[in-house]
Amino acid sequence: MSEPVSPGNAAPADAAEPLLLIIADISGYTRYMTANAKTLAHSQAIITELVKTIIRQIELPIEVAKLEGDAIFLFCRKQGGAQPWPEARRIISEKLLTFYRVFGEKVGELSRSTVCTCSACRHIETLRLKIIVHSGEALFHRVLNFVELAGVDVIILHRLLKNSVKADQYLLLTESARRDLEFPAHIQLVAGSETFDNVGKINTFIFLPDGPPTSDDVHSTRSFSQRFGESWRLYCKLWFAPFITRPDGFRNLTFGSSALGRAAFALLVVLLTPFFLPVGAIFVLFHALKPASQDDHAHAGHKH
Repeated sequence: MSEPVSPGNAAPADAAEPLLLIIADISGYTRYMTANAKTLAHSQAIITELVKTIIRQIELPIEVAKLEGDAIFLFCRKQGGAQPWPEARRIISEKLLTFYRVFGEKVGELSRSTVCTCSACRHIETLRLKIIVHSGEALFHRVLNFVELAGVDVIILHRLLKNSVKADQYLLLTESARRDLEFPAHIQLVAGSETFDNVGKINTFIFLPDGPPTSDDVHSTRSFSQRFGESWRLYCKLWFAPFITRPDGFRNLTFGSSALGRAAFALLVVLLTPFFLPVGAIFVLFHALKPASQDDHAHAGHKH
């Protein structure tokens, strides 16, 4: 996995570099948020799990520029990279499709594994991934101890997050990005366009990938130990979510509850942990023992 942009691998500040720019953005979540501390803590843990799932797939020629809340800003060097560009463009195209596959698998795993009934956990299956790709130039420049990407094409990429696509999950390529990438023949791209003030008309191509796998697709292939292990790990992560440290400062949502309310919630978690961990183990056990038909019916109910 590549590391975020650092001064050691940045171009001179006065030289624009040709890059392929990518944003992978998790959508469909904040509409379900409330000011409840438990829901917010769980939403943070869930989004973090999904972001980590995508980051684990990132390798050269794709590099991380920075995390932007519940989105990941990525770039690929078109000159001087580890692979010749004809090979790199094929690798990037395959990796973009892989992001959707691993994201969908993780959404399905989290949804199947949770025993929590808070708003965040009940709506995991509604999470989707949208990816925006644009090809252009950008400057690497230092801001204090950080190296940032800047330029008109960086602005265009971020503007495209607000588009007219009527879907929750999609891959949007600008015309320049479409020329730079190479997808398998079965990938059907639909032409479109977006118009922005001070930018003008941008021709686009849209691909609509499948959603996450359903419980029917995966439940029967998972053993009891796998089901129990997944549920127990997720239960612990969600239970201790208020205490999870994030050295990189990643936070996907602004907490609506007060600092005092979050502190009180954290204290309550500490006091209840000796009781709720054993109780949680019992809930997880019954959840793992639940027949596939019941599990599928429960998740179908969540969707509706």
